[in-house]
Amino acid sequence: MKSIILEEFGNTEVLKLSTNNKIPSINKNQILVENYSAAINPHDLYLRAGYLSPILGENFPITPGLDIAGKVIAVGENVNKFNIGDRVYGMMDANPEFAQSGFAQTGAYAEYIVTREDTLSIIPENLTFDEAASIPLVGLTAYQALIKKVKAKKEQKLLINGASGGVGSIAIQIANQIQLETTAVCHSTKNDFVSSLNPTSILHYDKEDFTASKMKFDIIFDVVGNKSFELCEQNLSENGIYISNVPTESTFKAYQNPSQEEKYGFNSKNMYNWVIPSGEDLDKISELISKGSIKPLVNKVFNLEEVTEAHNYAESGIATGKIVLSIKKDNINFN
Repeated sequence: MKSIILEEFGNTEVLKLSTNNKIPSINKNQILVENYSAAINPHDLYLRAGYLSPILGENFPITPGLDIAGKVIAVGENVNKFNIGDRVYGMMDANPEFAQSGFAQTGAYAEYIVTREDTLSIIPENLTFDEAASIPLVGLTAYQALIKKVKAKKEQKLLINGASGGVGSIAIQIANQIQLETTAVCHSTKNDFVSSLNPTSILHYDKEDFTASKMKFDIIFDVVGNKSFELCEQNLSENGIYISNVPTESTFKAYQNPSQEEKYGFNSKNMYNWVIPSGEDLDKISELISKGSIKPLVNKVFNLEEVTEAHNYAESGIATGKIVLSIKKDNINFN
């Protein structure tokens, strides 16, 4: 099978196409998926550059990628939720068991992938594989942060720092369903895209710094990681919460030692959201997609062989929404 591999860390030139790989085998609770599409996430860029090696190690060759969309072609004997032929998507994890203090194991940039049953959901009928692949990691990040972590409530004031990216654009759509009062922060050149998602208001960070204002928010969701809790604290309401999904050195330490979160600066007002694979949470997102409440926002699609160009494009900062690698051509539009 074909896959993209890393044999060293570095710039985009270290991404190599490998065509002589064995199709992986599965354990009792795992599923073999014929993979049609994979999304590109900042995690993949950090992995390629070697920034995650202190956590993930350097066990080369490494196949990047977490978001997959494809068809089930084999199931383990303990799998009961999915059948051969099902169209599925998810944030994959090739680890046989969920590891609370570790990363999901990558491998999405490949024609065939293995993942646990609990990471997958059925693709909504109105989505192509490319559209489906654009959802899992960003959708789970936004859902787990807003719904499960801070438990956002109707009419609360939310600020999303980084509203034009993958997580931010899904977060706006989820916030709309909760009926939050959402302020979206983006560059002025991305105003039209963000405006199309119908936030309550928009701030352009190239013209105005919200941390220098007297505005107050019940939730500040920093999906960029360039506005720390210390910078944002004055902009929080009395019971306001700052939450970010961008890992820092403190985040790594607190995640691996959850009983010592306060030691690393985390508390009821300063939170982090470490996204985890969850088919159950993705099922909830799928319901919103099926109703038309959440729409995939695919910016550009590259072929697997164009992965270097895709990573260059991702690092350019031009894109709004998601960048996808199309691995197999079966993207029927069901709309």
